[in-house]
Amino acid sequence: MNTTDDAEQQRAALRARMAEHLDAALAPLAEIADPVERERAARILADDLLPDAVKRVKAVRGEVVRGMRQTKTLREVGEQLDLSIARVDQIAKGK
Repeated sequence: MNTTDDAEQQRAALRARMAEHLDAALAPLAEIADPVERERAARILADDLLPDAVKRVKAVRGEVVRGMRQTKTLREVGEQLDLSIARVDQIAKGK
């Protein structure tokens, strides 16, 4: 097995782990018997909680990239994270 295969397997495992967490967060919706309450809960999730989660994820990504930029070039960070130089720069700037 080569380094690329290892990296792909690690990404797949990480994706599966994160998907499990998302599934666990969504599972309570199915447990709400009343359709009106289920819709309200889904709306809260979609309109309030998920946008907040996206902001938190964006902040984590920015923090990581800015930390890496203290000792690495844009190119090095991009290569390590499998991102373009332009995307690394955008994330560092909070875009």
